[in-house]
Amino acid sequence: MENRAFYLLEAGKLEERPCEMPVCKEDEVVIKVEYCGVCGSDVYFYKYGSPDYPKQRFPFILGHEPGGVIIETGSQVTDLKVGDRVTVEPGYSCGICEWCKHGLYHLCPETKFLSVPAPNFIDGAFRKYLAHPAERCFKLPDQISTLQGAMIEPLAVGMSGVYRSGIRSGDTAVVLGSGCIGLSALQSLGAFGITRTIVVDLQEKRLAKARELGAAVTINAKETDPIKEIERITGGRGADYVFETAGSKVTAAQTPYLAKRGGTIVMIGNTGKFEFDFQRLIDREIMIRTSFRYHDIYPVALGLVEAGKIDPASVVTDIFDFKDIKEAFRACIERQDEVVKAVIKVAD
Repeated sequence: MENRAFYLLEAGKLEERPCEMPVCKEDEVVIKVEYCGVCGSDVYFYKYGSPDYPKQRFPFILGHEPGGVIIETGSQVTDLKVGDRVTVEPGYSCGICEWCKHGLYHLCPETKFLSVPAPNFIDGAFRKYLAHPAERCFKLPDQISTLQGAMIEPLAVGMSGVYRSGIRSGDTAVVLGSGCIGLSALQSLGAFGITRTIVVDLQEKRLAKARELGAAVTINAKETDPIKEIERITGGRGADYVFETAGSKVTAAQTPYLAKRGGTIVMIGNTGKFEFDFQRLIDREIMIRTSFRYHDIYPVALGLVEAGKIDPASVVTDIFDFKDIKEAFRACIERQDEVVKAVIKVAD
């Protein structure tokens, strides 16, 4: 068996190289990666390198949305076996800090997360074989494909924001952005019984996908002012919940004008710094929540997929062979309006 990976050598430069076969620790499994999604963060690092992480050294391996099959298990692993197909939760924590002890392991300052430059960096999953802690690998039921399994990770991001928001059946929800995370949030809303959904985006093809996945109303912000249109749709009331998934300073700044008095804004997208009308939030007592990655959501997501309430692979628009990974990244950049979600077929 030969392990091969695509390394990011510098911004805009990927190269296929051999890499060491992973050594399976006692609490780990070794996975033959079959599929791995291309996340927006992967595209960012490909375009710009790691300016926010000046200590990050090149080369490194991107990719943190893998699905695959176990080929080896460590001596302490009892819940998984060779041949099991799994989805991988890419982050794992120290287990002993304040946040881990309170169940908020995703906030652990010592978290290791596949492919994300950080003090505890570990190479990602754009490689043939990967070792990972068994407790962060989840067996896929027979009715869930490995491709669907790879898409559990981005589904978890959108689902976590919805799941912990407090939204209830009958509420009106606005989703800003119909990229992969926005569509994952939309599907999660539908699975939780929320049918009054409004999706806003600039790309008509993405809005068409949102309608396909159950959006009650879509708004093309290139053609229609979303603030005025949502005010009209809700009879001047505003939405009960606003989910910002686009990671845009423009959409983030719009959120106080979309939520009703006493409503809730959930920030999921990575927006960076921007001007925000906090006075409007105070005057209307609008609550703002933030959602960072996820915790304990994979079993929930897998249960909904197994029940047929969500198809996480429905957001996939493009699949590329492993050898064509450079083409995949170019497509994500040059055809952004068409490529909602690209996936790499890693296995031969």
